[in-house]
Amino acid sequence: MIEPKRGGAKKYNPDEPNRVPQTRAFLLYLLPMPMLFLALWRMLGGNGVSAFGFAAGFALCMLAATLVRKGVGIEQEARRRKIVRRSSTVPYKMIGAGVLGLAVFLSASFGAGIALLSSVFLGVAAVIGSVFVYGTDPSRNAPDMPAVGVTSEEVLEILNEADQKILAIEAAKDRIHNVELKDRLKSIIVGVREIMGIVEDDPRDLRRARKFLRVYLDGAQRVTEGYADTHKYGDSGELEDNFRNVLGTIETVIGEQKVKLLENNLTELDIQIEVLQLQLEKEGV
Repeated sequence: MIEPKRGGAKKYNPDEPNRVPQTRAFLLYLLPMPMLFLALWRMLGGNGVSAFGFAAGFALCMLAATLVRKGVGIEQEARRRKIVRRSSTVPYKMIGAGVLGLAVFLSASFGAGIALLSSVFLGVAAVIGSVFVYGTDPSRNAPDMPAVGVTSEEVLEILNEADQKILAIEAAKDRIHNVELKDRLKSIIVGVREIMGIVEDDPRDLRRARKFLRVYLDGAQRVTEGYADTHKYGDSGELEDNFRNVLGTIETVIGEQKVKLLENNLTELDIQIEVLQLQLEKEGV
C-alpha cells in the first residue's frame, strides 16, 4: 500500500523539553524597580511632577513587560507547534516595545528632568533595545482554520491536552521496572507524537483524530497509571500479562490509525478505537 504524501509527521525528540520557561522577559519586571523608589522619594520630597514621571514610567514598564512576555510565550508556542493562535495576530512584543519607549520617555523627561530631545532619544533607544533583545512577533503562518472547519485554538487545545496525557504516561513509565514494558511504552509515546504531527501538518485530520487524542489516549493513560500504581505493591503475573496484551493492542491500533489518518478513513478508525475501548474494559488493567 502506498501512503499519500502529505508532509509527513513531525519526529519526536525525547530530549527536547516540552515546555520552555518564559524567563527572558522577566528582566523587564526587575529593571524598572528603581523608578518606583524614585517616585516615592520625590513624592516625599514634595516634587509632584517628578514623582508622576517616575510613577507613570514604572507602571508603563510593568505593562510593557507583560505584553512582551505574552509575545515571547506565543513565539515559543509557534516554534513548538506549526499552528499559531489567532491571538498572535496582535503584535504583543512590538506594542510592548512601544510602551516601554513611552515609559522611558516619561521617566527621563518628567521624572529626571532631562531635555525633551534627549528624552525622545532615550525612548527610541529603549524601543530598539527591546526589539533587539526580544525580537519581533512571529508571523501568522498557520492555515486558514475556518476553511477546514476548526479553529486554531481548538486544534492547539486538543494537542496540548494530548501533551499532558503523554507526560502522565511518561511519568508512570518511569515507575515501571520491567524493561520490556518501558520500551513498549516509549514506542507508544513516539507513535502518539507522530499522530499529533499529522494533525499539525493538516488540521483537517482533527475530525478523525479528535476521538483518538481525547478518549483513546485518556484510556491509555489511565491503564498505564493503574498498572504503575498496582505494580509497586508487588509483581503479579496475571496483571503483567494483561497489561502486555493491552500494550500490544495499543501498538497495533496506533500503527493502523496513522495509516488510516493518511487515507482519510474515518469509519474504520472509529471502529478500531471502540474495539480497543472494549478490550481495556475487559482486561480490567
